[in-house]
Amino acid sequence: MMKNEVKYRRKNSHSRRQDLIAAGIRCLGEGGISNFTIDKICKQANVSRGLINHHFKSKDEFLLCIYDQMTAHLVEIDNNASAQQHIVGLIERSFDQNSFEKSNLRAWLAIWGEVATHTELRQLHESRYQIYKNNLVHSVDELAKAKSINIDADTVARQLIALIDGLWLEYCLHSNSFSLDAARNDCYQFLTTQLGEIASK
Repeated sequence: MMKNEVKYRRKNSHSRRQDLIAAGIRCLGEGGISNFTIDKICKQANVSRGLINHHFKSKDEFLLCIYDQMTAHLVEIDNNASAQQHIVGLIERSFDQNSFEKSNLRAWLAIWGEVATHTELRQLHESRYQIYKNNLVHSVDELAKAKSINIDADTVARQLIALIDGLWLEYCLHSNSFSLDAARNDCYQFLTTQLGEIASK
């Protein structure tokens, strides 16, 4: 091996931060909020406490960053996508294999449990939920207009969100009760009753 050859590539700050967030999510998924401790996250990520303190000012800020990442896919919007593509994309992302891993579902339950008592987390949750819902309302309304269907887009969006959340919770409690395909189909069937046939592809 040449003297100046690099044996390994050091991770940049962004990559290390993402690794820490992933470790925090795993801790939440394994044992809920009581398992979300700096010591356990350090062990999970195989890093020192100092590295966590370098990236996050406090454990509360760490939790907010985790929620921010976990909900990013809900609020992102492709401006080039049609209304139907946005709705279909939301359903498909909600029930893809990675997001529907049981550890991720348990992490969601832990986060949701904190929303009621954690002021900053509740504010972030309300802000993210409003963006999520407004984007969906807009797409439902656009699709209904394109099909000349008269519906209350706000109500349909709220009902679809409730259906997705309910399926997530049911799967977390009873993972053998239905498949991911069945969950997707439930959503498409609901939308079909409101907006006519919705192609999943």
